[in-house]
Amino acid sequence: MKLLVVDDQGPVGEIISRIATQSGWEAFHSVSAERLDERIRHHEIDVLLLDYAVDGNPWSARNGLTVLRQLRDAGITIPVILFSGWSNLIDEKAANELGVLCVLEKPLGIKELRAALAEAKRKAHPASTDNE
Repeated sequence: MKLLVVDDQGPVGEIISRIATQSGWEAFHSVSAERLDERIRHHEIDVLLLDYAVDGNPWSARNGLTVLRQLRDAGITIPVILFSGWSNLIDEKAANELGVLCVLEKPLGIKELRAALAEAKRKAHPASTDNE
């Protein structure tokens, strides 16, 4: 299973990627959401872990939900886990409408991250019997 972590804070994304790799994922990290649809298709990504403050500013008009809306409009339907240190700013209704699997609060707990990844794996491949 392939996971793409998008977080503008490089060290955070790298740590998340390492945790995912230890949990059996092939994990990639990006500090930018530019051309995200192309990268998802090119690398055949199964699950996206997307920072809400994708450009570093949680009040920006361009955030994880607007990026996700562009992906959905482009026909990308993979499971998405949204994470943020600003979860109070996230429009829960819009997140639900866009099919966000769950929202994780930064700093991420390893146990919560692994549980969310296991759920995303089940959503991406319902026939999977892997119980992480």
